[in-house]
Amino acid sequence: MNTFHKMMLAAAAASAALLSSCQVQTAISYGKDIPPRAVVRDGIVVTLHDQKLTLVRGGKKVKDYRVSTSKFGIGNTHGSRRTPTGIHAVSQKTGEGQPKGMVFKGCRPTGEVVPVDASGRDPVVTRVIQLAGLEPKNSSTHARRIYIHGTPEERKIGHPASYGCIRMKSDDVVDLYRRVGRGTAVAIEMCSQKTYLEAEEKQGVSRVVIPDSVVQKLPTDGLRFRPTTTYRSRHSRLVRRTSLRNRSVASRGKSTSKSSSGKRLASTKKSRRR
Repeated sequence: MNTFHKMMLAAAAASAALLSSCQVQTAISYGKDIPPRAVVRDGIVVTLHDQKLTLVRGGKKVKDYRVSTSKFGIGNTHGSRRTPTGIHAVSQKTGEGQPKGMVFKGCRPTGEVVPVDASGRDPVVTRVIQLAGLEPKNSSTHARRIYIHGTPEERKIGHPASYGCIRMKSDDVVDLYRRVGRGTAVAIEMCSQKTYLEAEEKQGVSRVVIPDSVVQKLPTDGLRFRPTTTYRSRHSRLVRRTSLRNRSVASRGKSTSKSSSGKRLASTKKSRRR
């Protein structure tokens, strides 16, 4: 076997390994359909087992949507790109009034609008519902920028495909956006919707209630626009230039004032001599 054939075989083996890993990643399982320890009577429930988001009121399903959570599985570690579990709350919403497909960066609209299933594009679009974790295990959720948001990759909805966030179709996230507000409870559980709703009916399961004092302390400023180094340096130069310009104008004003006052004084002295 010559060197060329060896190289071809090695390339084929590498391609097969990559394909295998992609297939495993696409078919990721979120484990057994385990009932939750506590339930949200009023709020949002994300059930990872069947990739659904359910809006509940009084323990009853109001509406549900198909979603897409992380293709890397479950986790709370920074940089893991995994979807956290446990009790969360809506900390902030962004995007009201923006058109469907509007691209967001740093939770700010960029002005770019992308169509559904645009090739090669995977941005955050349409609406952004920010989450904050309320348990020690998921306290990093807000800092990790885990959102409920729209995606142009609607063909992947219903299957794990995100980088940690909970993706929705644009029409669905617009509908959900208007139904929830800051402080809305959000439970992210490994079970299915059916199992979760059955737990809602049981008397012995704990009920989640988020006090107003906790809602008031939910983070809101951590994910706002942060200027880049280039922006800050340009901004600093602009501030310095403006400051120098103002000082120059002020100094010219003072010298003019002194000159005028000097002329007035000389004129007064002459008139006295006369």
